[in-house]
Amino acid sequence: RLDRYIARRFFQFFFFSLFAALAIYLVVDPIENLDKFLDKGVPKVEIFHYYLLYIPYILYVTFPVAVLLATMFCIGGLTNSNELMAMTASGVPLYRHLVSLGLIGLMLSAFAFWWGESVVPETNHQRLSIWRSKVQLKRDWRITEQGQVYLQDGPDRVLHLDVYQPKTKVGYGVDLFRFRAARVRERISARQMSWDGSGWVLKDAVIRTFSPEGERIRELDRTRIELDIRPEDMIELKVEPEEMGMTDLRAFVERLRKTGGRVNRWQVDIHSKVALPFAGFIIILFAVPVSAVRQRSGVIFGITLSLLISFIYFALMQTGKVLGYKEILPPLLAAWLGNLVFAALGLTLLVRVPK
Repeated sequence: RLDRYIARRFFQFFFFSLFAALAIYLVVDPIENLDKFLDKGVPKVEIFHYYLLYIPYILYVTFPVAVLLATMFCIGGLTNSNELMAMTASGVPLYRHLVSLGLIGLMLSAFAFWWGESVVPETNHQRLSIWRSKVQLKRDWRITEQGQVYLQDGPDRVLHLDVYQPKTKVGYGVDLFRFRAARVRERISARQMSWDGSGWVLKDAVIRTFSPEGERIRELDRTRIELDIRPEDMIELKVEPEEMGMTDLRAFVERLRKTGGRVNRWQVDIHSKVALPFAGFIIILFAVPVSAVRQRSGVIFGITLSLLISFIYFALMQTGKVLGYKEILPPLLAAWLGNLVFAALGLTLLVRVPK
């Protein structure tokens, strides 16, 4: 059947483009960063593990480019060989190909969304943890997928923060645990922890001391706390959006909102987690009419045109995100700017393409 023929051609180009992009990425990135690993004495096994964990994210972000290349070469190849003209003459309109590829695009977008929610956050979290601890040589700390922070302070203390804002040097949801003989001997909880220039100050603190005689509780409106940790140790103490799925990111935003923090940037990232996977469908909507009206051309021209379109698309997506971060555009519009522009262009071209 015609649909199977189109689908087979599309997937041949799609998987070739996807793995070609992956190969390029895995060659270029080590050229830029391998010396950083080696300078810190990171074992080769750890470096290999880092790049193995990188693969899911690379596949995720290069997915729209692979869809574009596959569509351009699939439909463009039919145009160059006059097969598209023959199909049209036999009564098969261009819209038929658009519907077939559009359904494929929707399925790929759904899979990309699942991939971005189920696989990418965990592998990215592990990968960035390696980078922070082995290359940046950050203090022994861990960020959960929900954005909470656990920071080792000396051999017997662990600091937990629900949220930390490096710019204001303020943390919220504070818990400091002091251990002795593998048991908690003291727990200090506070609503807020802030740096006053010379040390950390706790607000609304509750100090619980545990001993064989029982538990002793003290409540303080304000108190200083002695920590080896300084603000410069916590500059990078933040979770990246790529380390969280939508559910965790929403929970993080809600905690940040309760502390009075600015959440617009994170809301843009939430909407982007849907916009990027859905780009597969939008790209097909745009690429089918472009490929159908394109004159006979070689492979090099097709690749160049596809990469140029990809650059414009990602530039629009990034511009939208920046405008959203600066609160010039609403978060939803900011995340979907590139998709909306390409959808409008695709529909316009589709209406004007010769039937």
